[in-house]
Amino acid sequence: MTTERQVVLITGAARGIGAAIAERFIDDGFDVVLNYRRSQGKGAANLDNLVARAEARGVHAYKALADISESRDVEQMIKSLRLDGLERIDHLVLNAASSPFKPVLELTKHDWKQLFGTSLVGNVAVINAVAPLMPAGGTICAISGVGSHLVLPNYPLGLMKAALENLVRYLEVELYDRGIRVNGVCGGLVRSEMLPYLSEMWPRMIANMESCGRRWALEPEEIANVVAFLASERSSAIRGQILVATGGVGLAA
Repeated sequence: MTTERQVVLITGAARGIGAAIAERFIDDGFDVVLNYRRSQGKGAANLDNLVARAEARGVHAYKALADISESRDVEQMIKSLRLDGLERIDHLVLNAASSPFKPVLELTKHDWKQLFGTSLVGNVAVINAVAPLMPAGGTICAISGVGSHLVLPNYPLGLMKAALENLVRYLEVELYDRGIRVNGVCGGLVRSEMLPYLSEMWPRMIANMESCGRRWALEPEEIANVVAFLASERSSAIRGQILVATGGVGLAA
């Protein structure tokens, strides 16, 4: 793997927002490390498309299989990257998440393990593994969502997103002396495979958003553009912040 171009590692890069972020960085000339959890299914086909896209643009895409909720997987992922010749990761995008869809008071011990495993503990494991490979000028971007500040029915993932946003602030302070910037993006509802399911789960909220006459469903590429901005020098003054990218939903009555 070349080290001449800047390298970005994206967790949960096989589909949805993660895949859109990968496309954005590939098109901008970055080498990309595409973390994914399953080697079969639609996500695997998406990864092949991303690799082909990278080849067509003269950059490198490395597929990195790892369930980030398992610390050994994370360690093995980094070990494999280094064996492949990668000694530097310039940017890290924390996109992977996993959650049951049920009320908080109905969560079982297994549910809590799933919830914390990827969305919080797993993210911290990736940060601990990647930060030593990051040079001054590197960036970390965490992908959050409106569940971090709205109580959404059957969506305990919002608890982890709130914690992730606070983690951004702590990391910015702790990594400042190493020249690493840390920020996050709180996105609104995005057109993805999950949107039809979420629309059925939150009919009242969807109806309220539709009634305001404002476009309420974002495209994954719109979130990806914000992430790319935060990884660029154009955002050098932005540190420890969560950029809200919801298309302005909630501004108009």
